[in-house]
Amino acid sequence: MSDALSVLKDNYNVSHETLSELSYFHDLLFKWQKRLNLISPKTINEIWDRHILDSAQLCRFLPKNPCCILDVGSGAGLPGIVLSILTNHEIHLVESDQKKCAFLRTAISRINLKASVHETRLEEMPGLKADIITARAFAPLPRLLALTQKQHHPKLRFLLLKGRDVSSELINIDSWQKIRVANQHASITSEDGCILELQCDDVS
Repeated sequence: MSDALSVLKDNYNVSHETLSELSYFHDLLFKWQKRLNLISPKTINEIWDRHILDSAQLCRFLPKNPCCILDVGSGAGLPGIVLSILTNHEIHLVESDQKKCAFLRTAISRINLKASVHETRLEEMPGLKADIITARAFAPLPRLLALTQKQHHPKLRFLLLKGRDVSSELINIDSWQKIRVANQHASITSEDGCILELQCDDVS
């Protein structure tokens, strides 16, 4: 926890109140993990570094002014709940599993966040016109792009936490004419990880 706390304090201007909210979320995630498969059991003792800090690093690439963020496959609230705690952006979490939605709503209610939960399959979610779509450990890129197709619009950005297989996932990116790779940022929590930034352009 100490390493993650140092990074959060030094790089994300985390106040004592915000740190308390993150700590509460940590404890809630740990507690609900006993009932739901929210995170890998192998990482249960590494929630701060492997999950909270990993999610928090997306803040580096978010605009300063409030925007609308659609977090897909939100299950454990990663990164959606963490971003809701750390920023003033409008966060929408999409999750189809009823029990995981209950966890998300509990976290939002008890921490008093303004995030919204959409209990639905992603492909059935009406177009939200979000500014940014985030996802973590949700689906390979081709499937994610297909499932989010209703959400695509000019100027939409994707900020995706990806692992070592990102290169293979990008092989057929050219088949999506309106989607391009804007950047690929190194992860601060994993040597093999990255933040893949995609841009949705208007090519009509």
